[in-house]
Amino acid sequence: NASVITDNPVGLEAVATLPDELFFTAGTLDGNVKGSISVKSSANGIGVEYKVSFSNLPKDGGPFLYHIHEKKVPNDGNCTSTAAHLDPFVRGEMPTCESKFPQTCQVGDLSGKYGKITSDPFEATYHDEFSSLIAGNNASIVDRSFVVHFSNKTRISCANFA
Repeated sequence: NASVITDNPVGLEAVATLPDELFFTAGTLDGNVKGSISVKSSANGIGVEYKVSFSNLPKDGGPFLYHIHEKKVPNDGNCTSTAAHLDPFVRGEMPTCESKFPQTCQVGDLSGKYGKITSDPFEATYHDEFSSLIAGNNASIVDRSFVVHFSNKTRISCANFA
């Protein structure tokens, strides 16, 4: 199971915003998905607060998934180079994450823990006890990315946290 992060320094923030440029070009997108994820350390240092916002989603292929990935998006924007989901406790993708037990999910499986993208626009705010904003912590989102996927896990778009 994932460990609760208790030492996030108060006041740390990170934001990742999807680019205007398309990564997935095989579908019927009207421009790229728009959106961002902002992450802020909680007032007591336990976990982080996520604020998620997406719009201009494809008309088909949902509900959409989104995850924190292990690696940053390279300069060429290739979302497949972000590697796997952030999974420092080597849980793997199976069995499927159960939102009732978020500590048993991959740290980066945000849509598994807190809900898939089911509307356009989509907004959500939630507290995650298992994410860190401390560089070097195995559950840290620092120097990582997030990816938006179709329900079949094909990658649509991605962005780095800064």
